[in-house]
Amino acid sequence: MAVQIINKLITLWMLLWGTAVRQEELNPGDHIYTYRRFRLYSHHGIYIGEGNVIHLTRTGVNKTSLDIFRREGEKLHSLHSYVYGRPLLEYWLTWRGTRTILLDTKSPKEVINKAWELHEGDNFGKYDLLNNNCEHFATFCKTGIRASAQIGLISAFKPKVKEVKNWAIKILQGN
Repeated sequence: MAVQIINKLITLWMLLWGTAVRQEELNPGDHIYTYRRFRLYSHHGIYIGEGNVIHLTRTGVNKTSLDIFRREGEKLHSLHSYVYGRPLLEYWLTWRGTRTILLDTKSPKEVINKAWELHEGDNFGKYDLLNNNCEHFATFCKTGIRASAQIGLISAFKPKVKEVKNWAIKILQGN
C-alpha cells in the first residue's frame, strides 16, 4: 500500500515538474530547458550535440556549452527535455514551459539546421519576454510555430489587466 502511494506521488511529481535528464541522454535536435529563479520560469534552447546548445538571450541567438546554458550565478541547474504532442488535459495540469500540445514535426537534422540558420544570421528578432523569448525560439525550431507555454497564460489575461488598470486610473482620478 505504501509503495503504491509513493509511486503515485513520484508520477505526479514527474508530471508537474518534468524529469531531469543527463547529458548522455540528450540527442541532437532536442528542445531542452532548465529552471531558473526557484522554478519561477525556465530557459529553453536546442541541443545541437557535442555538449552545445543554441538559444535566444537578450544579446541574440547564441551558441554555448551546456554548462553555460545551465548556469545561474554559481549554481548549475538540471536539464530537462521539453515534451511535444501532449493531451490538452495534461498540458493544463502541468507546470508551464515544460510541454506543449503542438506536434514535433521536424526531423532532428531540420531542427539543428534551423537553429544554426537563426544563429548565423542572428535573425530571430530582438528578445522580448512576452512576444519573442527563448521558448518561442526553441519551439519555432522544432515546429515552425512561435509559441511559449510559459507566456500563454499571461498573454491570455493581458487585455483584462489593461482594462483593470484603466478602471483603477479612472477611480484614482475621480472620473
